[in-house]
Amino acid sequence: MTTFAAAMAQRESRVVRFVRRAAVVAGCLYAVSFAWSICRRLRQILHIEARASSLVLAPGSAVGFDVIASGEVPNRIRLELVQGPRREVLLEQRARTNRIRSLDPRVFRYTPTVPITPALLARFRPGPATLRATGFGGQKLLHTPAPRIDELQVRLQP
Repeated sequence: MTTFAAAMAQRESRVVRFVRRAAVVAGCLYAVSFAWSICRRLRQILHIEARASSLVLAPGSAVGFDVIASGEVPNRIRLELVQGPRREVLLEQRARTNRIRSLDPRVFRYTPTVPITPALLARFRPGPATLRATGFGGQKLLHTPAPRIDELQVRLQP
């Protein structure tokens, strides 16, 4: 007595077996792409880091951030300098999105820098401050992720 699989293999032509296997491979590739897309929708800011050329900020110093965004939504990325109640937004930009968001696995990296000017430092007191990089997520799958924040403790020196 032959098994069902052996009986089916004898009845199928070579073309039908090839098409069936190709369909299974295509389905598996699409499933992997779909799983990565769901992960990117839930975790939109993959990496965030505040950067400074020196921990003592004086005129001419450069500050910035290193952000990797998923490309699912146009995430808002903000760099600000905070000292007590005083806060100054140094840079704010929107992340790019992929054209075909559910199938395109590429991520986008942003590494802009902003020079520290004497006019900016004049609005703050000399002393400790915080350089804060914040990545805001957008709503996807009825879920808005919490902002991802990275802070760097710096000292302001006029």
